[in-house]
Amino acid sequence: MSFEATVSADMRVATLDWRQVFQAVPEGLIVIGLNFDVVFVNRAFAELSGVGEMQAVGRKCYEIFPGTLCSGPACPMARIQNGVERLTYEADKHCMCGRLIPSIVTASPYRLADGTLAGIVETITDASTAKVAREELHRSHERLRKAMGAVIQAMSAMIEKRDPFTAGHQRRVAKLCRALAMEMGFSWERTHGLRMAAAVHDVGKIQVPSSLLTKPGRLSDQELAIIRRHPETAYDILKDIEFPWPLAETVYQHHERLNGSGYPKGLKEDGIILEARILAVADVVEAVSSFRPYRPGLGLDAAFEELAGHSGSLYDPNVIAACKVLFRQRGFDFDSKCWMRR
Repeated sequence: MSFEATVSADMRVATLDWRQVFQAVPEGLIVIGLNFDVVFVNRAFAELSGVGEMQAVGRKCYEIFPGTLCSGPACPMARIQNGVERLTYEADKHCMCGRLIPSIVTASPYRLADGTLAGIVETITDASTAKVAREELHRSHERLRKAMGAVIQAMSAMIEKRDPFTAGHQRRVAKLCRALAMEMGFSWERTHGLRMAAAVHDVGKIQVPSSLLTKPGRLSDQELAIIRRHPETAYDILKDIEFPWPLAETVYQHHERLNGSGYPKGLKEDGIILEARILAVADVVEAVSSFRPYRPGLGLDAAFEELAGHSGSLYDPNVIAACKVLFRQRGFDFDSKCWMRR
């Protein structure tokens, strides 16, 4: 066989090979020239668009499978002509049957042997299935969130049966924690996690005798030691539940203090997570200002005196500052059912 015949045969094989490779690609694939004429489409493209190779080749790409970026500056052809080497985007494509197909499109340049741009190759994936999967995942996530909320509510109700004052305290602290998290720029998700922790931060008191929780007068050292075990008890209850927030650790640390004088572990400063530092301030404000069976409510002024007197030593100054803004500038009210940050 002559050299020329060998070269010609090799070229036919090469041509056959790239078409076979393109046909084997599971995504829809279309080759488009610089003048927007379709050069080639594979079988997956034909199934996706409803347009076969014989119908597609020679026609304009925007006629056979138009999308939301066609005929504008964001057109993939225009962007690649302007130097973009590869781009991936989402677009709704219109197939011949009239169906709108959410698609993920990747466009790349193809060039001649001398490097001259000859057009683009687009691969198109039908994102309908992925979209359905994402929606179902979102629904599952919401169901899980509701289930977690129900668990928290059940725990809070359990405490309320034993000690209605503690339960009311948890609800009010949770409300203040939510407002503090918003004031301090927490994301919605992180805010929600803190609110959930606050709603059960005293769940460990389930192990404390009711007589101690409502006892008037001063507690003995032994009685105080029993009550101080409630963060550890709460942690033991919560630690094995896979919450998407540091809920158990927040509850565990909410009686820790910046100078290490808190309990149960004597943590200091940055060893205490921010959620627990916020919860500590909210806990003190509500406890000092509100009525208890063993004393009358002392009011907000007394609560802020307590915070100011121990700012930086026991309580986080940044959290205290945010708390003052809430009460004195934002009009926060424990008892308002419809308070919203202004």
